[in-house]
Amino acid sequence: MTTVHSIQAVGILAVLITLLLVLAVTLLRLAALPLAGAVLILDSAADLAARPLTLPAPTSEGTR
Repeated sequence: MTTVHSIQAVGILAVLITLLLVLAVTLLRLAALPLAGAVLILDSAADLAARPLTLPAPTSEGTR
């Protein structure tokens, strides 16, 4: 195998590795979208659950 063939083989391998990395990052970003949506829904539910219950203020009319 000559030097030219070695350089071409390493170049093709580098391009393939780069494409696989790009594909992996793209798939991970697509998987993160539904997870982010679920986090937003759970955060809203936690805010709703943490909201204090409001009780009506006692009236002074009933104590006379």
